[in-house]
Amino acid sequence: MNEKIALVSCSGLSPLGLVVRAATVELALDNDNIVAACITEYSAQPNNCSPILDDAKIVSITGCSDDCVSVILKEKDVDVVKNIDAENVVKAFDLNPNDSIRLDDDGEEAVRVLKRYILKELDSI
Repeated sequence: MNEKIALVSCSGLSPLGLVVRAATVELALDNDNIVAACITEYSAQPNNCSPILDDAKIVSITGCSDDCVSVILKEKDVDVVKNIDAENVVKAFDLNPNDSIRLDDDGEEAVRVLKRYILKELDSI
């Protein structure tokens, strides 16, 4: 996994949105080949995406069933190599983060679980 990976993640105001943002930003800080991309930036720009996605494999991280990330990237004709459903990952570990401002105990554990899951999935692309 030495290629550039752009994690484009949910930025919703739900507790899971916070978990997803924390996990992707931490992964980007800890790994030279991973960047965390802001979906809000892409939704606000007409007909294009940030150069941060250039030459990167794009992985979308959804926070809920609305899957705003994939919808926005599809509208921008961005090729996504993998979509990770954070809600299903967190539920599989019976975690229930419930604070959208600060990570509670379940939120902190959800970040750890999601980071491990994302890294495992990145090894398969």
